[in-house]
Amino acid sequence: MIVYHPVTRDRTTYTFCQPGLEHPVSDWLDENGDPLSFNVEFKFGKAEVPDNLGRFLIDKGLAQESVILVA
Repeated sequence: MIVYHPVTRDRTTYTFCQPGLEHPVSDWLDENGDPLSFNVEFKFGKAEVPDNLGRFLIDKGLAQESVILVA
């Protein structure tokens, strides 16, 4: 899934998240049951991430589905 940074489009930006803290499912936990950390790199405002991580970023307002901002 391709997601877009909601603010920065002209440089590389990083977003750090741990979705396993809020949603402890096997996709976001390591073999010991500890939450995994994800560092998402938005190059010029765009990043390609797994679908479940993309949905989490969009739901939390850390990313958006399209380049266009809708009011």
